[in-house]
Amino acid sequence: MTGTTFYSVEEAPKGRSGGTTQAESRIYNERLVISLIRRHKELSKVELTRLTGLAPQTITTIVNRAAEGGLLVRRKPLRGRLGKPSVPYALNPEGAFSFGLKVDHRSADVVLVNFVGEVLAFEQKTFDSPTPGEVAKFTRTAIARICRKHRSVPAERIAGLGIASPFYQWNWGEEIGIPAAAIEAWKEIDLRAELDKSFDWPVFLFNDATVAASAELMFGSGLGCADFLYTYVGYVVGGGLVLDHHLVPGRNNLAASIGRIPVQPPLGANAPLVPLQEVASVHSLARKLDGEADQIWASPDDWDSLEPALSEWTGELTDGIAQATQSAVALIDVDNLVIDGAMPKGVRTGIAKALRRKLARALMSRPQPFSILEGSFGHLGPVIGGASIPLLVKYSNDKDMLFKD
Repeated sequence: MTGTTFYSVEEAPKGRSGGTTQAESRIYNERLVISLIRRHKELSKVELTRLTGLAPQTITTIVNRAAEGGLLVRRKPLRGRLGKPSVPYALNPEGAFSFGLKVDHRSADVVLVNFVGEVLAFEQKTFDSPTPGEVAKFTRTAIARICRKHRSVPAERIAGLGIASPFYQWNWGEEIGIPAAAIEAWKEIDLRAELDKSFDWPVFLFNDATVAASAELMFGSGLGCADFLYTYVGYVVGGGLVLDHHLVPGRNNLAASIGRIPVQPPLGANAPLVPLQEVASVHSLARKLDGEADQIWASPDDWDSLEPALSEWTGELTDGIAQATQSAVALIDVDNLVIDGAMPKGVRTGIAKALRRKLARALMSRPQPFSILEGSFGHLGPVIGGASIPLLVKYSNDKDMLFKD
């Protein structure tokens, strides 16, 4: 899916459902094997045969081809068991690489990750209010500089560039202080298309919270979860959805836009409902600090100086997210919430503990226990998520390979 502007995506083409060719089935099976090894860390051919239901000869062919192509590495045989020693295979960290770009209201980040999500390089630039031209120039310069420093990374193993950005930001522009001129510039210029001219590899554009969920699915806390709702508390609050180990962006790439869910505000039971965004974003914390909001960005790893506004905000945030989670879980039936955000780790841990307490009784009647997990990447979630998208597109067992619209 590519973007028509910085904040939107093009309408999905209308078409008839199609069948699956033999070549597509082969590609799907290869990606299934890669995805299973990513999820389980390492697997033998016997274990892959059991998990996939494919013939042993097919698994042998797929694994050997992937190992010869550098995507998989053979581990030491596991001895001490009955029968022939089992030989596990794992992902080769140098099997593929990917760039990520994150853009928000005040900064742009560029990152290079390897096949297992390890950050090899990171660059950031802050802006008063970024323009498309400034972001494109910074991205080209940063990627060129990173490529010079990491000459050992083969160009043919770079899967692409994934852009993480807010969508339809003009709906919140006045509320969060984005100048009107900047909003208009982003409406008119397609950042994805601009950067696509500069590189030989593919460039993707997705919602920032959606790709942050992808980072958790590919490399983080969601790796072992079949389903989870993801919530990212940044300057605005967003979400993502994973079902059956697959990222679900939605028809307009806006699935799990949790910030739009109406919740009861802290003013009282008779007050009109407000979007979660108004009580559960870093911007809502900044409003409580009045003229001292710069402390949020000046000390991103230590917010102790923000008390007592921080405790008040945390209470309102967890009340709101708890309400929104109940609504979302009732609709999509997931058993996990992954919570992360642009905040210190200690603040995130406190939020997760408060949510466990507030949701324990509300969700206790579910057949399976409901879990609340902390995210793995904090403020790097969106940019690592951006980098995860080319790897997800090229190497995951995407259902669209078999079931196409």
